[in-house]
Amino acid sequence: MIQKIQFSSFGPAAEVLECVEAPPPSPPGLGEVEIDMIHMPLNPSDIMMTAGIYGGAPPPLPCAMGREGVGRIVATGPDVGGFSVGDLVVPITAPTWQSKIVRPVDALLPLPPEIDLEQAAMLRSGPATAGLMLRDYVALEAGDWAIQNVANSAVGTCFAQLAANRGIRTLNIVRRQAAGAHLEDIPGAVVIEHVGGPSDELKAKVEDATSGEPVKLGLDAIAGPSTDAIAQVLANGATLVNYGVLSKEPCQIYGGHLHFRGITMRGFWMSQWLQLSAPAEVQALYAELGQLMADGVLHMAVAGRYTFEEIKDAAAHAAGEARGGKVLISPV
Repeated sequence: MIQKIQFSSFGPAAEVLECVEAPPPSPPGLGEVEIDMIHMPLNPSDIMMTAGIYGGAPPPLPCAMGREGVGRIVATGPDVGGFSVGDLVVPITAPTWQSKIVRPVDALLPLPPEIDLEQAAMLRSGPATAGLMLRDYVALEAGDWAIQNVANSAVGTCFAQLAANRGIRTLNIVRRQAAGAHLEDIPGAVVIEHVGGPSDELKAKVEDATSGEPVKLGLDAIAGPSTDAIAQVLANGATLVNYGVLSKEPCQIYGGHLHFRGITMRGFWMSQWLQLSAPAEVQALYAELGQLMADGVLHMAVAGRYTFEEIKDAAAHAAGEARGGKVLISPV
């Protein structure tokens, strides 16, 4: 038998998630490999999924969990290309919160052998989301400014690190100055404490940090009035990308920012990008990010480590505020 994490009713993750035993997957067939999973992170989307408010429609029950993780190949079927037993891989299809899975090789991301396993477990979502939003919406150059909220999150940290690697400067909004302390060591990163919607105080802080230079890209993970707070400080013609609804409210933005100031608003969802992108593009993105992670350019904090049997404690930790990093779970 194997272990897996699932939920059979909707509610708070710390109450409904459970570790259950299940039959092992069938042996790998043509183009497939068997993987022993090692570490998996809990993301805000996981917490929202158990509440039935993520991805448009609630999933059918019982729902096996997990969209991220790292594992090691322990068996292969025929015709698996360059994959071998012992290789470290990241699966890009759900579910991943299982002690053992079988996947086709075209749903796997190979990893540099020197990569840190805990960091690799977090590769699929945070670094890729940050990298794509930095790459795809505005042609930023060294010295340009971008702004983001929830900057202390995994996505926010990765965005600041990737931007710095290209010489791009970032304004990083956090609810508490202490929450962004780790960002202050990133070249070109400025930490700004702010909560809520637009304000003269936020505008003054941004103008002071940038010396009045234009802010060309804004990232919003909160929605509600926080969207308008980002829009307020963007330059005319800038782009604002919303990629999260942590407030559980619709995005609020003053229409004048759009039709008078020419600000463009876009939305981004990592799962949709994976579905719509060519496999070669997906592999190229993750090969680049995986190497940056192995080289230490990308690094995310880990706030806690739990076993599958401790999933309720892990979920409670992940749902709490001021946790200071990702919560990881492991089968053993």
